[in-house]
Parts: sequence; structure tokens; C-alpha cells
Amino acid sequence: MIFRSLITSAFFAAIYVFFFLKASSFFVQNTWTISFILFWSLGFLSILGFIYGRKIKRALKSESGTIKWFDPSKGYGFLVRDKGGDLFVHLRSVNPEDRRKLRENTRVKFTVEETEKGPQAEKIRII
Repeated sequence: MIFRSLITSAFFAAIYVFFFLKASSFFVQNTWTISFILFWSLGFLSILGFIYGRKIKRALKSESGTIKWFDPSKGYGFLVRDKGGDLFVHLRSVNPEDRRKLRENTRVKFTVEETEKGPQAEKIRII
């Protein structure tokens, strides 16, 4: 994915530099190299931001905490946030591989979603 974004950004930078800057009177021998590197890096960063933006956003929204109690047979439990406070945990919010491993004092990562009954932990996975 990174290799593809390097090639794509180089392609668009080359098109811009060679077709648009060459036509202008601003074109000097060393200017095209600097312009190419500048547009290549800007294109590469924007493509990476587009590709990995959602992943970065999710990582910034995630929190960590400790399971207070969880009963898989009942399908719910509670956890204590590191920031403080308890959150409701529903069985559907837990990663399927981690459902039987959730015990008291297990460290988890999660996101907080606002529901009609208040904040609830979602996308829970064991650290």
C-alpha cells in the first residue's frame, strides 16, 4: 500500500512539474527538481492520510480500562475506565475471540459510544 502511494504520488508530481511548470517562465534548471520533490512529498502524505486516516482516527478515539465484572452467560458486564467511571459492556461489543477470556481485572481497549441509555463501551479487545 505504501509502495503504491509512493508510485502514484511520483506520477502526479511528475505530471504537474513537467507539464505545468515547464510551460511557465518560472522554470529554471534546479527549480524542477525542488518542485518535483516538494509535490511528490505532499502527494505522498495526502495519499497516506487518505488511506490510513480512519485507522489513525480510531486509534485516537480508543481508551483503555479494566473489566470490573463480566458474565458471558448473561451477556453483559461493566468496566472501569482509566479516566474514571464505569461503562456498560454488552456481549456483542466484545471481540468474538475474547468473549470467553474476559475475567475480572482484565485490561482492555475500547471506544465509547453514546447510546440512548448513556455511554457504552464498544469494540472491546483484550490488551
